[in-house]
Amino acid sequence: MAGDWDGDGKDTLAVRRGNQYYVKNSISSGNADKVVDYGKATDEVLVGDWNGNGTDSLAVRRGNTYYISYTIHAGDADKVVAYGKATDDVYVGTWQ
Repeated sequence: MAGDWDGDGKDTLAVRRGNQYYVKNSISSGNADKVVDYGKATDEVLVGDWNGNGTDSLAVRRGNTYYISYTIHAGDADKVVAYGKATDDVYVGTWQ
């Protein structure tokens, strides 16, 4: 997945293995800059700037419930929201 993980205005890569995320803040080889466990391996994952702070982070979806994290961190979500139906398609963007 791609996102601006450090707020420098450039998207870079993150990879997912199960519920573990390997985040890199540059397009380069080598170890991840950050590794975190978040959500469950079966969750649908979304990337976005959920609080408008200029950095992207993760949200996971289970059914119609979204577990949103405002930073790349393990543990509990910063916000939990139920929205729509479990069968809905989800699109992420900056909607104004």
